[in-house]
Amino acid sequence: MKQLVAILRPGKLTQTKEALSKIGCVAMTSVRVYGRGRQKGLRGSVLTNDSRTPQVVVMKYLPKKMIYLMVRDRELHPVVQTLIRVNQTGEHGDGKIFVLDLKSAQRIRTNEKGEAAIR
Repeated sequence: MKQLVAILRPGKLTQTKEALSKIGCVAMTSVRVYGRGRQKGLRGSVLTNDSRTPQVVVMKYLPKKMIYLMVRDRELHPVVQTLIRVNQTGEHGDGKIFVLDLKSAQRIRTNEKGEAAIR
């Protein structure tokens, strides 16, 4: 069993959920996070209503979505490929996918263990 942790653009979450659902991966946890990577945040100029001179706006941390998926070993490759296909734009900030070994899982309601608990 594997745990996937993916950090994605917030606007791609709906497409990601739909694509994962099509390949049979429906269970996922999502949280809103803020972070930065190589793009080092955003810097831009904006005009305000009370001034004709642009003001520099800096966002040190950008909003992202982090999703957690627990998958069987044989599902790993299709899930990773789906995440890449849906989220890859070729620009900085497309995100990252981390794959970790999942030692055990247990469903609280039924006491199922292992792969049965993550289905």
